Amino acid sequence: MHIKTAVLLMFLNLCLIIKGQTYEESPSDFFFSDNAEDNSLMMAPSLISTGMNEIHATMASGGDEFYYCVKGPGRFSVIVGLRFEDGFWSHPEVVSFSGGENTDLSPFVSPDGRFLYFVSDRPRSATDEIRNFNIWRCRRQDDGSWGNPELTEFSKYSGNEISVSVDRVGNVYFCADYESNSLSFERDALDIYWVRKKTGNTWGEVQKLGSAVNTEKIEQTPAISPDGKTLVFSSLRGDGLGAADLYVSFLREDGWSGAVNLGRMVNTTAYEWCPAFSGDGQWLLFSGNLMKDKPDLVTYTSVKRWLLGDGNGASDIWYIRASAIQKLKDNQ
Repeated sequence: MHIKTAVLLMFLNLCLIIKGQTYEESPSDFFFSDNAEDNSLMMAPSLISTGMNEIHATMASGGDEFYYCVKGPGRFSVIVGLRFEDGFWSHPEVVSFSGGENTDLSPFVSPDGRFLYFVSDRPRSATDEIRNFNIWRCRRQDDGSWGNPELTEFSKYSGNEISVSVDRVGNVYFCADYESNSLSFERDALDIYWVRKKTGNTWGEVQKLGSAVNTEKIEQTPAISPDGKTLVFSSLRGDGLGAADLYVSFLREDGWSGAVNLGRMVNTTAYEWCPAFSGDGQWLLFSGNLMKDKPDLVTYTSVKRWLLGDGNGASDIWYIRASAIQKLKDNQ
């Protein structure tokens, strides 16, 4: 082997070892950049954020598991997952319990890592003829895999639950159209609810959050921080920067503070929704369908990249440091 070639290969191998050691200590560093301190960044273009619709991202507290949804036409939506194993992240693959005839949404790994919650229109029982959306969860197995989906006890037959988020204690926050007039999903009736975790596998009564959060407009896809004190959600209130914006409310001694718009650090003229705090509380993930500007030089290749790649107007995954959101609390 030529000496220069051998030296080059040794250098590349050394780089891989160094990078592997770095990611082994903190696997999520592969996805996140320190440049997302005050403004959001697109996550992993061409790997996570592609020309498809990517929504509902969740990062486990250990930083070694990442899940999200790929949504297609109509009600098609599957849950996709990646794992950090042997020093490398796997390629995205549809998880074992998703796909088929079901529409699966909103995967969320609980902060303690014991459960993966998600929303699905799969039948509640073998005799179920009306397929509304309910909240399910898979239990972590001894080998680290996920068990079979179990329907949560508080999930209602009437109406649809469309997203789910869980704090460190086990309290569950979600959006639902309980005040609609039918079992057919009605986006205009979406509000935010929560249910307190009690002992064992039991929960309290489902409660609708008050006027500090819910309005007559659409409130959807809530994200609760692991400590249960910060709530980020998407709303179509008409006073924002785009079609739907992200808002935040903080838990105080007298209840939730009046929700405020997160502003230009995350919101654009496009549609922002599906926020989720990472399991360690360090990052806020969300989805947005901001479209890149048309290429200056219009060729077949440039147009193809523009229309089929990330930033083509389909939803992509974005992120920002959670500490940027806390600055709003300090300024209130």
